[in-house]
Amino acid sequence: MSADEEFGRRNIDEWTDLLDRLELDADRILTAAPGTADTAVIEPWTPPSTPLPVHLADRARRVIERQRLAMERTRTDLDDLRQHLGAVDRIPGTRRPDAPAYLDVDG
Repeated sequence: MSADEEFGRRNIDEWTDLLDRLELDADRILTAAPGTADTAVIEPWTPPSTPLPVHLADRARRVIERQRLAMERTRTDLDDLRQHLGAVDRIPGTRRPDAPAYLDVDG
């Protein structure tokens, strides 16, 4: 295998590995139980230094669509969480155990 072929193979492998990872991250969010998508650990990534091979362009578009769906799912979970927190905030707080339960004004 020539150096150019080796470079091309490494480039394809790099992009394939990255697309696999991005797809897996999106799928973990999309398959998580409702309200738990935020617990998926998503590590930062950087694109390979070489251009995307042309034959992987359609797959990259599909991965981008999966990521868009995952972002929508995360936004929905976040909106639901905000609603729940708003409901919890409206519940009156409980008294401290050492605080009086009533105030004797007569006596």
